[in-house]
Amino acid sequence: MMLVIIAFVVGVFVGYKYPQQVHSVIESGKKLFNDLKGKLTKKGETPGP
Repeated sequence: MMLVIIAFVVGVFVGYKYPQQVHSVIESGKKLFNDLKGKLTKKGETPGP
């Protein structure tokens, strides 16, 4: 439990100290997730006419 509290405090500190870098990492993570999701959903679809 103590480790979770320490991780939360470190996350808040990093988010406060470096907001632009954190935003950049979040956006790249969202793009990667959407790309992977798109590849997985397209694999299951059948090609149309």
